[in-house]
Amino acid sequence: MATFSSQSPARPSNGSQIRPLCWLPSLAKFSHSVLFYVLILISIHRVASSQHILPPSQSSCVSQDAPNQHAQQYPTLVSGNLNGTTLIVPISLKTARRLIPTEYQIVEKAYRELLPSFPDGMYPMVAQIVHDHDIQVLAYNASLSDFSRASFEFPFLDIFGNGYTSFRWTGTSMISASNTIAIAGAEGYGMTVYPASFDPSCDAYKALPGGATYASSRGSNDTRSKFMTIETKPSWGNVPYPLTFIQNVTNQPVFSNTVVCDYYLRLFNSTLTDAATPVVGKVSANLEPFACPRNFDNVYGWRVATPFLEPPLPSVCSPTA
Repeated sequence: MATFSSQSPARPSNGSQIRPLCWLPSLAKFSHSVLFYVLILISIHRVASSQHILPPSQSSCVSQDAPNQHAQQYPTLVSGNLNGTTLIVPISLKTARRLIPTEYQIVEKAYRELLPSFPDGMYPMVAQIVHDHDIQVLAYNASLSDFSRASFEFPFLDIFGNGYTSFRWTGTSMISASNTIAIAGAEGYGMTVYPASFDPSCDAYKALPGGATYASSRGSNDTRSKFMTIETKPSWGNVPYPLTFIQNVTNQPVFSNTVVCDYYLRLFNSTLTDAATPVVGKVSANLEPFACPRNFDNVYGWRVATPFLEPPLPSVCSPTA
């Protein structure tokens, strides 16, 4: 059987610190994360091959995303590259309060400190379609096939009642149907997952005339009514949300039910981020927590690729200063 190290990893070079890989009090009590499934599979199916590659999800196409450059630096962590479009969708605080479970408080002060001009009475919901690429855990000589995901997400939530620690609630997600390990991992955090097809299937978005880009997801089989589509174009002349705001939002710990959290960390200090592009566009979706299809026009955000780091095991949610 493989031995899992509990040693804390090195601090990432951008000054943020990924939470250490930790053992939970009872693994039977919690569901498994994506890479926990990977490590278990490796332990059970030790073979003589030089690398353990989990079942491919897109064997017939090749992604244009850049290769993983951080696996050797952080061998005990899940690493890879995340590319895609993240949009900030202003919705009323009243609507946000209706959509977000009542036990989680909105830390309005936190996002207003970052965005003083954000409209009064509004909340910054996130809509995104992203592509996880070249996923590795070098210490276990393991890799996971690429996959895409789409979701509405709700940052700046206080789950401990301290009034300042921001977490990001993602109750529902669409994930590439062919990557059953990624789906199982997300479900392990308590998330509702719709297996889906994505266009494009191997990349974060595809180019349209005039510099615009497009990405879409559609539920599989009996969930084909579920979808998300994002279409954007560059918006260099109007950038209401700086890239540092996207960095803050996307690095807030993700949770679905507060039992366990995903301390996923995006690194915004690599050369990948040099190509980040501010965008404006529209989102169309039929996806929870909305009860019916919704369209959001003239919303702003960023098209950006970054490396990412993630603990192989889920962590107990905990407050931080």
